[in-house]
Amino acid sequence: MKKMYEKPMAFEETFVAACYFLACKRGSDKWDGNADKWGGVDEYGYGVSHSPLGTPHTCGDKTANRVITDNGGVFKNVQEHNGQQGWISGTYYGYDDNDDNGKLSPGDTVYWCTYSGNKGRRWNHYGTLEQADANHPNHS
Repeated sequence: MKKMYEKPMAFEETFVAACYFLACKRGSDKWDGNADKWGGVDEYGYGVSHSPLGTPHTCGDKTANRVITDNGGVFKNVQEHNGQQGWISGTYYGYDDNDDNGKLSPGDTVYWCTYSGNKGRRWNHYGTLEQADANHPNHS
């Protein structure tokens, strides 16, 4: 019997990590000038604001942001579901390893930015990861 040759293929999978809550703290905290977290870029232009923590359908709503990882659990970016703009893809800029465990985990501070649809406005965000369900820490 002749064996069939299968061409080797590589692919990348992306998962939504439902194991974390993430709310932007910029609406609650005073801006501390840490533009270095976003590649030295401060926010663009006029009227850029952030809603306070807990404001539904905004970056301050911990259930409105989703963390995207690859199939190895490596953090890739954040997406925000904004009540006015729908899903907004974020650009990931890194995190502070607050528990010094060498990996992204609850309690770490994440930095990301989002843009308006026409890229005329930019919002820099940061927030602390919370475990969404302690009984299922790795169900992403």
